[in-house]
Amino acid sequence: MARCSSVRPRRESDEALASRLGGCVVREGVVMIRERLPIDAPHGEYPVTERGLSEALSFCSGRAGNGGGARVFMDTETTGLAGGTGTLVFLLGMARFTRGALEVTQLLLTGFQGESAMLEEARTHLRRADTLVTFNGRSFDGPLLASRYRLSDLHDPFAALSHVDLLHVTRRTFKKSWPDCRLQTVERRLLRCERSNDLPGAEVPQAWFDWIRHGRADRLPRVCAHNRLDLLSLVVLPAALKRSHDDPGASGADVLAWARHLYKRSGGDGEGEAFHFLARHRPHLDVDGLLELARLARRHREWGLAVELWKQLAANDVAVAIEHLAKYYEHEKKDLERALQLTAELIARDPGDRQYRRRGARLRARLAPTRY
Repeated sequence: MARCSSVRPRRESDEALASRLGGCVVREGVVMIRERLPIDAPHGEYPVTERGLSEALSFCSGRAGNGGGARVFMDTETTGLAGGTGTLVFLLGMARFTRGALEVTQLLLTGFQGESAMLEEARTHLRRADTLVTFNGRSFDGPLLASRYRLSDLHDPFAALSHVDLLHVTRRTFKKSWPDCRLQTVERRLLRCERSNDLPGAEVPQAWFDWIRHGRADRLPRVCAHNRLDLLSLVVLPAALKRSHDDPGASGADVLAWARHLYKRSGGDGEGEAFHFLARHRPHLDVDGLLELARLARRHREWGLAVELWKQLAANDVAVAIEHLAKYYEHEKKDLERALQLTAELIARDPGDRQYRRRGARLRARLAPTRY
């Protein structure tokens, strides 16, 4: 009877693995894969370009324009999503515009012993950079890298960079209309980019462990391709988000969320900008958006618009709009009869509301001398 062989396949050398991936060994235990993409190379509906990037990043982050340094886009592949000391970054991808092209650099660990070397190598690719761009990097990639640098007794070069995490503005803008805000959902719904033969993210850690434990490198090229696509999506996403602000109806963006973003990024001084933005995109507003537009119209003494909006909402049985109308007729128009009629509607809707009943009693008391 033939025996099953228990001999493990011979693991290829780091140099052979680097050749398979189109890279080179830069330090012991570290393979670097580098690619330069021409400006305006397409990624979905958007070109890979540096034009307008500073403005788009400033808009997305809510901060003034970046300094004169480079913007580095970063994404990691890790051994798990739990974080902590048991989670390792085995592939660190970075992209930046340099000399008229987008340079994509990926650092791949070929073994656990190469981690410190990989972290040191990453420092050389952050020279003259002042801005880090990620997707969920504030919650995951950044803290994880910080812990790995700390465990290796190395200074974390990413911590000094101004950090723009595009997940937060994406989530605010699309959480109402999308099932989730994962990067691949962003690609399908906003960038119009479909991945072909992509390795699912859930399988990425096992692909690396197959190499570490069994010497199988067959899926590592797909791991690198997956990370590369993440980086390209990061590069074009700021422009896509800026376009969704300029034309929210076309992308299904939450207009109110964009208005609040405008208000927040100006430190509370962007109220006028938010008001005009909401008014311009009124057809795309839901109830909350119309109420906010009416609130800003009232603050700007645009009573005609405010009353028009409250009446529109009151016709759809929105109680807070009826309440605003009651206040308007009482305090601005001094039409106590109309204010009482509207308050009676509110009481009929919610007889137990003490505030409505107190307003009704006050209005009846004020009207009593004129009636009798």
